[in-house]
Amino acid sequence: MKSKKSYNVIISGSAKADIKENAQWYNQQQKELGKQLIQSIKTCIKFIQQQPESFQIRYKNSRAAILNKFPYLIIYTIDSENKTISIIAVFHSSRNPEIWKSKI
Repeated sequence: MKSKKSYNVIISGSAKADIKENAQWYNQQQKELGKQLIQSIKTCIKFIQQQPESFQIRYKNSRAAILNKFPYLIIYTIDSENKTISIIAVFHSSRNPEIWKSKI
């Protein structure tokens, strides 16, 4: 049985900035906590690559994956034809969703 080919992932510049800013904030709260956030994001992205349609559509064609240990959403879109996942934002779940919606 063939395994599914995983999707390529493109992380937008603003999503990279979100990740860096959030990791720095967590490191200020507790040493190494920012690294744990980044690891949680990487684990979630790997899951999205394998099963991109596992999360529901939230706005237009964007989906939101929830991190396990941190209150963040990974906002992404799927390009099935090109087997590509585009990460738009990494967003704290208590923030106003209009902020990430404006990035789409």
